[in-house]
Amino acid sequence: MLFSTAGQGWVFVWMLAAGALIGAWYALLAALRRLLCAGFWLSLAADIAFGAGAAVLFCGALVTADYGRVRLYDVLASLLGFFLFAAGAFPPARRLAAGFAGAVRHIFVKIRAFRWIKVIFR
Repeated sequence: MLFSTAGQGWVFVWMLAAGALIGAWYALLAALRRLLCAGFWLSLAADIAFGAGAAVLFCGALVTADYGRVRLYDVLASLLGFFLFAAGAFPPARRLAAGFAGAVRHIFVKIRAFRWIKVIFR
């Protein structure tokens, strides 16, 4: 069976973008989980939300790009988009988050050293 190859480039780009959006969704939920110091139940809820959100993003991009037809290159393009996002965005985001946390910690240490703060919050 032959498939039309005229629009496959755009479908690949759409699915690549969907994979990157899934990666961003994963990063957002991972940051939320770290911020809230999630226990078992909150981690489970975040994982379920990630699975549901990833399925919605993937299926929505698949319907938009390729009329809902699932082909191997669609799945591979979305996986490639996820891994490119993970390789390109996760390390700098972790460095930014660590720097931001250090700056906030430094500000609170400085505020705690003020005499008025010591008197008020004794």
